[in-house]
Amino acid sequence: MLLKIDRGAKTPVHRQIETETRRLIDQGALRPGEALPPSRELARRLGVNRSTVYQAYADLQAQGYLLSRPGSYNIVQARRKEAAYDPGRRGLFNWARRTTPGARAAHEANLVLAAGAASRRLHEGKFVDFASLEVDPRLYPLAEFRSVVRRVLADSGPDALRYGELKGYLPLRAGIARRLRLHGISASEDEILMTSGSQEGLDLVIRLLCPPGSRVAVEVPTYARFLPLLALNGVEPVPVPMTPAGMDLDALERVLAGSPIRFVYSIPNFHNPTGITTPHAHRERLLSICQATEIPLLEDGFEEDMKYFGKVPLPLKSIDERGVVIYLGTFSKALFSGLRIGWITADRDCIDRLAAVKRFSDLGLSPLVQMAVERFCRLGFYDLHLKRIHRVYRRRLVLTLEEMDRRMPKGITWTRPVGGYTLWVKLPRKMGAAALREHLFDHGVAATPGAEFFPGGRPSEYLRLCIARPNEDEIRTGIRRLGQALASLPA
Repeated sequence: MLLKIDRGAKTPVHRQIETETRRLIDQGALRPGEALPPSRELARRLGVNRSTVYQAYADLQAQGYLLSRPGSYNIVQARRKEAAYDPGRRGLFNWARRTTPGARAAHEANLVLAAGAASRRLHEGKFVDFASLEVDPRLYPLAEFRSVVRRVLADSGPDALRYGELKGYLPLRAGIARRLRLHGISASEDEILMTSGSQEGLDLVIRLLCPPGSRVAVEVPTYARFLPLLALNGVEPVPVPMTPAGMDLDALERVLAGSPIRFVYSIPNFHNPTGITTPHAHRERLLSICQATEIPLLEDGFEEDMKYFGKVPLPLKSIDERGVVIYLGTFSKALFSGLRIGWITADRDCIDRLAAVKRFSDLGLSPLVQMAVERFCRLGFYDLHLKRIHRVYRRRLVLTLEEMDRRMPKGITWTRPVGGYTLWVKLPRKMGAAALREHLFDHGVAATPGAEFFPGGRPSEYLRLCIARPNEDEIRTGIRRLGQALASLPA
């Protein structure tokens, strides 16, 4: 066995022996069943330490090139070669047939989202973004959060990097309980479960309450990514239309009387996508309906902190005396979109059962991030940040509505929200999502087609306008472009 060893090379000698031996085997110069020289003999031939050859042989054994038995030689063994990357390779399985119906539905929905993302990348830098619901990164309190993370690591050390408590970091849950009282919600830390954003909260509630084939009453339009989540879990959405005051409660009563419903899903404050905030009387009647029918009510408070004007009605959970409401909250829509820190507030027994579901899916959230958020809030940074972004978004929302009044062509109508980030725009005709998106891109503006917020994704006469990302100059430019785009909609 002739090996080429370069003692002046940067590559360690044992690695050179391994590489050269592997080359000889791959080329067929050393065949399966052939014995390699003993490590002592090869070391003498090469003029190296025996341990160097031993390490090379051990690495070749680990890779499947050599078979070694105690008291015997190292034998070359037959081995499959590493599979080279081949983008056109066809695998053994038809994964579409092997995946569940829910996973297939999720895949199809993801293809739609991916197509939209690809289209945005294609037009990147050429449009004003009214599509994204991500908080403007230019408003992130980076310096304050960086200092908080450093202090947590300095003070807590390894504890911040271990597995955390199942329900979440206790001081953070206690802090959230105190914050919830500002919204009229009375809850203890034991009635709060920390989640990876409100999206995981939705998933946990579905998996807790909904066996495959069951049904959930859903406002339509509704949060676009809730619908694929239902499909993934094999759950059918039963649509309840929206009115200017919120969910049509007469229609809801008919739905609840018609078939078994596992829970009702509602976004009463700054509804996504319409921006509607439901009045207090509507909330009382909705809660009464769910109490009378003994059906849980899932309240999504994803933008609860984003109140800009006047007195917004308190959450449904604030008037829930019977433990009917499961409330979702999150820091993602006011602080950092990628923070992924949310929570569920509910009856203690419900929280315990949700925690059990969570235990066997993700083992719990990062203690470091939770500790940082808790300290960020405790030191007052979160409240200061809210005051700042309230001023910014109040101006942006006022400006948006003023520009809409100036720039929109006749026949176009829209909601006038009192908080949050979204407006719901009604067009004169229905359009498919892809055609509407590309038409807007052609005019240098992005918004979300209404079709994405309805079950089935059928053509819709709506689009969602979101002011989370653009600043005031971009809003002026974007609304002007949007007006031009809507004035030239294809017949």
